[in-house]
Amino acid sequence: MANYEWINNELLARLLVERHGTSFRRLVSYEINFATKKGDNYASEMYRVSLHYDIGVSVRQNIILKVMPSGELQQQVMQENNIYQREIMIYGRIINKIYQHLRSIGDVSIISPLCLATATTPKQMLVFEDACEQGFKMVDRRYGLDLDHARLVMVKLAKLHACSRIVYEEDAALFELTMEGCISDDPKKQTFLPYYRRCVQQVMRLVAEWNMKDGRWDLILRKLEKLQDKIIPYGCDVYRRRDDCFNVLNHNDLWINNMLFSFGEGIGVKDVLLLDYQLAFFGSPGVDLNFFLYGSLRTEVRTVHLPDLVQLYHTTLRSTLEQLHYAGTIPSLPDIHVEIIRKGFHRVNAVFQQMPIAMMERSEDADMDMLLGEGDQSEACRRELFDNPRYVSVLPALLQEFDLSGYLD
Repeated sequence: MANYEWINNELLARLLVERHGTSFRRLVSYEINFATKKGDNYASEMYRVSLHYDIGVSVRQNIILKVMPSGELQQQVMQENNIYQREIMIYGRIINKIYQHLRSIGDVSIISPLCLATATTPKQMLVFEDACEQGFKMVDRRYGLDLDHARLVMVKLAKLHACSRIVYEEDAALFELTMEGCISDDPKKQTFLPYYRRCVQQVMRLVAEWNMKDGRWDLILRKLEKLQDKIIPYGCDVYRRRDDCFNVLNHNDLWINNMLFSFGEGIGVKDVLLLDYQLAFFGSPGVDLNFFLYGSLRTEVRTVHLPDLVQLYHTTLRSTLEQLHYAGTIPSLPDIHVEIIRKGFHRVNAVFQQMPIAMMERSEDADMDMLLGEGDQSEACRRELFDNPRYVSVLPALLQEFDLSGYLD
């Protein structure tokens, strides 16, 4: 259980002074709770603080404190990838410029919750408005998104991508921390990478069990055995940027628990916010598209509606760029499909590395240091994750698709 004794009157008063200046008079009371269940946000710790304070009038408000995780391996991964600095730049500078461009064309879309403040002591943290107060909430990650939810995500993603390209043209220096992906051949950024190999090994174990029953999986099993040693180089290729292509700011961790949805009475889902830019990467839009389309959709949505979703993404991307008078070449719909195919190995990463976490039943038992670690206990933890019947039920068809597409070779 994470300790939050460090969230005290002094810290909260300091944050309120930063936000309200001399208008802030006193903090009347506060209450602290976890904002997410354990395992629902594996790259950070999230606290909801209910505040009652005086700024000349009495204010009651919730804020969210997003803090570097306490696990040793998690912290190492965060430090290697400049997580805190990267997210401060995106929330503090890039997102604001994106909003300026959207407002200039009369688009009042909100892409992410508002970042109210940042702090480095007593811990590195970002402070956000609580979007739950505006009716936003998480949906059940285990089942994947239906078509209506997916369409909202594609529209917001296209606007993020389009405007980020405009901002990059104006000030490329803002994107310096996003130029390297989270799968890297840099020897100083290797802590997380063994997990990818261990995920391949778990899939191999499942396929070997199937093969013992009917012998139909020989070829795919042999390919998976070789993929253990190739998954990191293939992952590096996903994050290898070509300057002659249309590059954008990828969210780069676009899965269900990094989204909040709002609902209207009688109309179903009506809006979405995208959270957590800790791994954001400037490169091919195929990175986000593959990860989302293969890691967060219900099977029937992906198999039937994937072309429609890509077309919706492209229509929104093109329309936004045209309205903003983008001077470069706007990618065509076939261009976007080429990027999805070119970065298609990332769908393997989504299914092998992300999907088991999304589908797990008991998130309260999740421990990312345990999943990332070595030893029998960590291996048993990963085995339980991959043995989930929900995951096992969708994996065979996906493996056959990946094989036919050449992503296992």
